[in-house]
Amino acid sequence: MEYLVTDLNTLKEKKVIQAEIAYRDILVIYTEEGIYALQDKCPHRGISLVNGTIKEDVIRCKDHGLPISIKTGKVTNQRQANFLRLDNHSRSIPTYPVSVKDNNVFVSI
Repeated sequence: MEYLVTDLNTLKEKKVIQAEIAYRDILVIYTEEGIYALQDKCPHRGISLVNGTIKEDVIRCKDHGLPISIKTGKVTNQRQANFLRLDNHSRSIPTYPVSVKDNNVFVSI
């Protein structure tokens, strides 16, 4: 099911928007390459990623700097994942399809 998150101009201006969709905390991110939606929860300690730093297609958690691909939801540094003792199930977070229709941004859950 598709859920309206925001209009495209607002997302372009803010770059990152938090949304609660179907009882899930979702982060919607605008980059020059595209728009991405992922779970707003670091797999390490469950901290929100909204204040993380984004460089290219990676967001880093503000807590321990764990790098997560905004495209795939996968942790991109396995040495750091090992150091933080993440098990195999904690090395990624869900991502969600995004579409733009009539200047509105939708996320599908």
